[in-house]
Amino acid sequence: MKIQKLTQIAFAALLATAAGAVQACGEVMYRMGGALHYRAFVTRHPARILLYSSTAASADNDKFHQNLEKAGHKVTVIHGADEFSQALAGQPYDVIIAYAADLPTINTRIDKAAHETSLIPVFGRDERPERQQYPLALTEDANLNDFLKTIEKSMKARGT
Repeated sequence: MKIQKLTQIAFAALLATAAGAVQACGEVMYRMGGALHYRAFVTRHPARILLYSSTAASADNDKFHQNLEKAGHKVTVIHGADEFSQALAGQPYDVIIAYAADLPTINTRIDKAAHETSLIPVFGRDERPERQQYPLALTEDANLNDFLKTIEKSMKARGT
């Protein structure tokens, strides 16, 4: 009788321990799924963005353009100085993103724009941007989040 009672107690203890482990495992999976829930970045300050490149379009540029639009920005992509002048004359832009090599072309035309525009120049990895002249400058190894944060910071500073 004592052996049977002892066996029942041992079996009950084993079940209780196993049930606790199963519950904990499920709990961890539930919490992990919640932590991995994906939420896309959506801007609080949508901007009209002009992407300027003197070179031809690439798959990376197209993906960058699409991701900016997914975040809630209105994006126009242009190539060349003539298109740049026409775009600025056609409508105001809040932000212009361009490579540092294109800055001489851009700076002469931005001065003629009627609307105040924030410039985000993209410098090479080895180039040192002039922080006083280009406070929003990023390097070419910056990721999408860096650009989104910089755009958001620029728009917030302008009060829009």
